[in-house]
Amino acid sequence: MAWSIEGEYMENCNCEILCPCITSSMAGPADNERCYVPLAMHIEKGEKDGVALDGLNAIMVVDAPQVMGEGGWRVAVYLDERADESQQAALGEILSGAVGGVPSVLAGLVGEQLGVRVVPINYTSDGAHKRVEVPGIMDFEIEPVRNPETGEVLEVTNTIHPMGSNLPIAKSIRGTFDDFGLSFDNTGKNGHYREFAWSG
Repeated sequence: MAWSIEGEYMENCNCEILCPCITSSMAGPADNERCYVPLAMHIEKGEKDGVALDGLNAIMVVDAPQVMGEGGWRVAVYLDERADESQQAALGEILSGAVGGVPSVLAGLVGEQLGVRVVPINYTSDGAHKRVEVPGIMDFEIEPVRNPETGEVLEVTNTIHPMGSNLPIAKSIRGTFDDFGLSFDNTGKNGHYREFAWSG
């Protein structure tokens, strides 16, 4: 049952910059009554029980209460249509938390599974500029927030986050989603990105 995935991720929530969930490690209230956020992953290298997952993409879209740490999340999962049946099954097991690791911690916060779709996922990364698109469903694009004097990307450090404790700060250029009866627009709102490595 051993597995590992590593690569990079991006997100774009509906909080203003900077998201209170990040600064409070999910213990404080978000800016809005509901928190809408996609966690989009590009797996550079990965495998589960000999099934290679290299190069695949996956997305978890979360609709959470104002205090994310209290649970009750509603989650939709999107798997890369380039994955064959064994790869889809492996990704599904990993993201559901059924085989341990970080997703098993997140699974404890999920109250409702909205559904799983196998779709074309276009994930592009140009330095600190990231975009993920599922045609007809979602389009999220973020750019980093930089120090106006040095040009360096601003970061929040030493927080609790499933992808890692240090997060570059970003702002969305576009941020639309419409599926499973849930529709939102996070354009101009808070974003993050970084490399990640999960295993179980």
